[in-house]
Amino acid sequence: MNDVVKVGIIGGNIAGWAGRAHMPAFAAGIPGVELVAVSTTRMDSAQEAATKFGARYAYDNHHDLLANPEVDVAAVSVKLPLHYELTKDIIAAGKHVYTEWPLGTTTAQAQEMTDLAHAAGIRTCIGLQSRRSAEYLEIRRVIDSGAIGDLLSVNLIQCATGASSRPSDRIWMRDKEARANTLSITFGHAIDGLISMVGPMATASSVVSTQTKQWVASDTQETFDVDSPDTILVNGFLQNGAVYSAHIASVAALGTGHHLQIHGSKGTITLDAPGSTHSGSGILRIATSGDTELREVMAPQDEWITAANLSGAPVNIGKLWAAYAEAILNNTEFHPNFEDAVQHHKLVDAIQAGSDNGIVQSI
Repeated sequence: MNDVVKVGIIGGNIAGWAGRAHMPAFAAGIPGVELVAVSTTRMDSAQEAATKFGARYAYDNHHDLLANPEVDVAAVSVKLPLHYELTKDIIAAGKHVYTEWPLGTTTAQAQEMTDLAHAAGIRTCIGLQSRRSAEYLEIRRVIDSGAIGDLLSVNLIQCATGASSRPSDRIWMRDKEARANTLSITFGHAIDGLISMVGPMATASSVVSTQTKQWVASDTQETFDVDSPDTILVNGFLQNGAVYSAHIASVAALGTGHHLQIHGSKGTITLDAPGSTHSGSGILRIATSGDTELREVMAPQDEWITAANLSGAPVNIGKLWAAYAEAILNNTEFHPNFEDAVQHHKLVDAIQAGSDNGIVQSI
């Protein structure tokens, strides 16, 4: 068996998410992973990325990348409407597959891709990298240890700057049916990370709203009506009995970042970050039994991250790739996979349905 998993990135533009997160992590030396190929829609941009990040092959279409026998895993790092067809192409080529969250534009698409991968014996990974956050893992450890007692109350507020003006090539996101919005992407990442720390929901009462109802194309000044959600409020009970609330929005004139409070019968945990923690870190503070104030805590980080002096978006992505590669090489169980993605799609659907129908959902 090989001691390294060889990866090809579909959508490996330097200016895109792959260029800001995946490929810098590969270049830093993710254990068990090697970047060997990059494809974009133009040879010049593919070659630029391959040269910068050390890949041996550059392609101007994903079919050539998938035909390369050196590629073990192909990653889909493109805009959401393309996830479905590209992921199916990877499965048909017999490659293991990493797809960014959301897996598809609908739960039905996500289920279809999951079924196809299972039938083909393909190992899958969904890009819900918050689960690998050092701060989140430390919070989970502290809760499980009983150091803050019984979990009583959880509150998350994450407010990002809203942009009513954007380039024409991003106006398509105004349509809620495109599913590339604050509910599916920003809330999807935030609530998955929250659940990974405090446990699953039991009930959810939700409000899904579009507060900014028009966008202006910055290059043409044309105005467009918007119905994609930008503000989500959810509250209810966790399965462990704690009360939770989450307010995720992308409408602020000045974004205030990510603020988490977790209160137990014997202590409190807070995590404050300038932005979404799926692409960065924050300041973790903990007070346990007998403490009179919160104390700042440094969450332990993977040794290779520290050795590479890696920071920002590549960190959690890199840790997710390392775990995925280890599972492939050792044929062991891995999460989050496509089955997890389907369940998360269903959760997001339930949040939307609860808002539409004005009912409390059992999760």
